[in-house]
Amino acid sequence: MLLSPSKSSRNREAEFLTSQEQNEEIPGITELELHASYSFKNRQTLVEALTHASFSNENGLSYCNERLEFLGDAVLELCASSVLFEAFPDDDEGALSHRRASIVCEDSLSAWAVNAGIPSLLRLGRGLSRSGGRRQPVLCANAAEAVFGAIFIDGGYQAARTVVGAYCQQTFAANGSAPMNPKATLQELMEKMGLGKPEYTLTGRSGPPHAPLFQVSVGYSGRITGGGEGRTIKEAERKAAEKGLQYFLDDI
Repeated sequence: MLLSPSKSSRNREAEFLTSQEQNEEIPGITELELHASYSFKNRQTLVEALTHASFSNENGLSYCNERLEFLGDAVLELCASSVLFEAFPDDDEGALSHRRASIVCEDSLSAWAVNAGIPSLLRLGRGLSRSGGRRQPVLCANAAEAVFGAIFIDGGYQAARTVVGAYCQQTFAANGSAPMNPKATLQELMEKMGLGKPEYTLTGRSGPPHAPLFQVSVGYSGRITGGGEGRTIKEAERKAAEKGLQYFLDDI
């Protein structure tokens, strides 16, 4: 049984917001609603989704978008899985998982956020804003997930399913020419070249605990052919594999 957030839980959260916080507005937010084809009943939920912790800390706010990002990650996984299950009835579990990975990855989320105008709407701390935070793909991707979480809170599962379904269609169109599984493609290519299987190495981790960034390199026999960064190790490996493919294909 799918559960929607209860009115009582939303009311309890609202009790912790000051009257000023409950009436906040962001210029241009209507354009984001138009892009998502969803009109919020409670705009404050969307404002929260666009509020980075750095802004909250500087302005003494009682909220930021981290909780909605956490929820939105799960909402995106569920809704995208449902869309793929219906759209590709002949795919097995592995194929569906690879398709979903291309939908929930940072690149796709960040691209949707940019098209929706999220970078200009993000509320960032002064330092992060001056250092180019609005151009950071990870912040845009996190905000996109927070928006999906906000839609679920505001309108329930079906509203979120509709918005994520449209997002999936846009991502399919944008990624149509990209390899569905770059790791498998790279391994097949390297084995044909007599180089054996790709070797993936976790080379670093950065970022806060709730939103880590992983760095991974790929290569063979100690030679690095590509590197990638992602919010999960799997995503970082996928990006490294894409760079590895480019490395070999450029020489062919």
